[in-house]
Amino acid sequence: MEFSVREATADDAAPIAGLSGELGYPRGAETVRASLVRLLGAADQRVYVAEAGGRVCGWLQAHSCEVLESGQRVEVMGLVVSPAMRRCGVGRALMARAEAWAREASAGYVVVRSNVRRTESHAFYPSIGYAPSKTQAVYRKSLGA
Repeated sequence: MEFSVREATADDAAPIAGLSGELGYPRGAETVRASLVRLLGAADQRVYVAEAGGRVCGWLQAHSCEVLESGQRVEVMGLVVSPAMRRCGVGRALMARAEAWAREASAGYVVVRSNVRRTESHAFYPSIGYAPSKTQAVYRKSLGA
């Protein structure tokens, strides 16, 4: 199936929210819209969507940052492809768009983290040239907000 990749708009909030819910991160469309409004205006953020048949079938968020010990990088903060469009090149195309932006931003590399439970991801990323770089524990503290 044919698809295209473009920069997201605030109007993509509902399908992005729906895809996020499929991955286990349920968020309402209005909450996602508010986040998109903030992200789309930030120079260090990019959100891309893939569209097939006029419908969003995947999304990617990337963040550019300067890290003291390792320099400029782009980190993929989220990547989701609808089950119907997996293995059709959508994830690969979204990652290629993020990599192109990373080159434009003079980033030395792109980082992506993947939950150990997402076994499909652990085959996907190496297939597009990504190598494991470390294993780590991730800690979180809720601030009640």
